[in-house]
Amino acid sequence: MQIANPHVVSMHAYTPGEQPQGTGWVKLNTNENPYPPSPKVAEALQKEIGADGNKLRLYPNPTSKPLREVLGKFHDVPAEWILTGNGSDDILNLLMRVYAGPDRAIGMTTPSYSLYPVLAALQAAPLIEVPFDKNFRLDAKAIAQCGANIFFLTSPNAPSGVGFSTATIAKIAKNFPGILVIDEAYAIFAKENAADLVKKFPRVAVTRTFSKAYSLAGLRVGYALAQPEIIALLDRARDSYNLDRLAQVAAVAAIEDVPYYDGITAKVIKTRDAFLQKVRALGWFAHPSQANFVLIEPATTQGKTGPAVAEALFHYLKDNQILVRYFGKHPLTNAALRVTIGTDSEMAALSAALDTWLTLAPAV
Repeated sequence: MQIANPHVVSMHAYTPGEQPQGTGWVKLNTNENPYPPSPKVAEALQKEIGADGNKLRLYPNPTSKPLREVLGKFHDVPAEWILTGNGSDDILNLLMRVYAGPDRAIGMTTPSYSLYPVLAALQAAPLIEVPFDKNFRLDAKAIAQCGANIFFLTSPNAPSGVGFSTATIAKIAKNFPGILVIDEAYAIFAKENAADLVKKFPRVAVTRTFSKAYSLAGLRVGYALAQPEIIALLDRARDSYNLDRLAQVAAVAAIEDVPYYDGITAKVIKTRDAFLQKVRALGWFAHPSQANFVLIEPATTQGKTGPAVAEALFHYLKDNQILVRYFGKHPLTNAALRVTIGTDSEMAALSAALDTWLTLAPAV
């Protein structure tokens, strides 16, 4: 007799980016920020821990009220429009719990964040995919008519880095009859964002994370921004004490240090654009990115491209202790590599490795 739920037994778990062992690696595969968090974050953590760590025996604020209030001010909405969680993945899971099930389909653009199908499978929910064309353009009509109860849209898109205009997303929000989730994990690096759409559309939720722009991937902080009716339902479904006390105080310190994060965001964008110029100077195709990563299509000196070329470069870089990401299962990504933007020195090491690989690439 099968005791476990059949839909769980048959599902595949999410596959995170590789975490290297040992030292000497240039890690450009999981879209972490290459710069440390604000010094005010460390100060806040040290103050919260104290000399003896006595506070750590106590539960955190159960609703993350101070953080929700700060985030409300940041977005110019009441705290009741904010829900915090253990990374934005926690928020995505809550949205799935509340709005998806065997008779409530989940929609997503493809390719996109590979966690969505995993969460859909956990809910035994049908998955409806709206494919991108080769330029990663949004099909607003197809999304509006897809029949999903809840639709997940990454903006900017991962893994391409392509950004979408707020006007286009507003058109989707107006015409899609279910819950539209705008996953803005990388919005801080983009030209525009859709956060204010929650004020106009009651069925829109925006999710954000502190892992990318705020350099807090190790503390796992995310949040949802939506009108109170959605937030109240998510609040019912969330785990109690779903955000620990250190994560809460770190996030407050981070969101309040606007000048520091404006500075490192500008550095990441400058490095990103310089790397795109380098790649295009090699004659390689690269999508225009509005994130802290780029999707590039490598080519040999003879102009050969394709999955074999991309995979060969991926392994060459790994053999030289440089990690990037290869998504070989989708036709829009199997000839490309996703590269996280690192420090200038890390990107220089990558550029040098690419130049060396080109001398070997004809053998691919």
